[in-house]
Amino acid sequence: MSFSRLLLLGGAAASIVACGSDSNTTIVTPDPAALVRFINAVPDTGFMDFRFVDAVDGVPSTPFVNLAFRAGFDRSYQRLSVGTHHIRVFMGSANTIRIKNPATPNLPLDSVNITNVPAIVATVMGDTTFTFAEGVHYTFVFYGSARAASQKFLILTDNFAAPPANNFSLRAANTSTVAEDVYVTSSTTALTTVSGTPNFANVAPLTATAYANFAVAAATGNYAVAATDAGTVTPVRSVLMPPGTAAVLAVPGVSGALSATAGARIGGVFTAYIFPASTAGSQAAVFANPGVVLQADKQP
Repeated sequence: MSFSRLLLLGGAAASIVACGSDSNTTIVTPDPAALVRFINAVPDTGFMDFRFVDAVDGVPSTPFVNLAFRAGFDRSYQRLSVGTHHIRVFMGSANTIRIKNPATPNLPLDSVNITNVPAIVATVMGDTTFTFAEGVHYTFVFYGSARAASQKFLILTDNFAAPPANNFSLRAANTSTVAEDVYVTSSTTALTTVSGTPNFANVAPLTATAYANFAVAAATGNYAVAATDAGTVTPVRSVLMPPGTAAVLAVPGVSGALSATAGARIGGVFTAYIFPASTAGSQAAVFANPGVVLQADKQP
């Protein structure tokens, strides 16, 4: 059940109590909030923690910790209080370092979790202050090279709306260092070749396109989202969209209702993120080639 539905039900219950008795009734209205999520697009280092360091209340405290390169897509938007907040990025506790064991100096290096090395988990990888507006969805993409100390935030304002009936919406966000052409093609398999005019042409590095609408796929159909360096048709980096799932009604006494999930056959809103390859020899999650990752911005 969605948060808005819970609020409505809670309000209705409170009204009933107020009408049926003289007892004091308090209706709690959530404070104004913005919504935020974080994505790690730094290709040459390990896990990182994204934390709000200016406040304890009204900010997400744990959802965005230990994000590896190309990670953050399994976390939904989180509410935070409106206004200016201070954000820092730290090395995450899931990283490992390689050290010599004094008891066995002639044996290979031992792997030790950096949770035991406070100086490392306290290492600040990024720092920014930003003012959040009420009701606005933000995506903070942390990108650049840690080795060159050039990592920064790309801050996207996710101005999506519900797509028209029988459509889904999609945009492209390019976190790589070269311009990209992006194709959204009816297909039930990822693509190895592309042709025709790209749906999003010459997407500059560190930019995001506007959302575009596409007709939902047939019951057995799907779409592939593919990217190539602008002006070329190879190599192709491609991913198949999730088909999505339809809503399921509750069966009294048996099972609860299930909400629909976004997909090519159902609807919803997506962003296709284009990533560079990870840096060889670094602690970043290993991705030998550039790639495309889809994230659902809004469920049907």
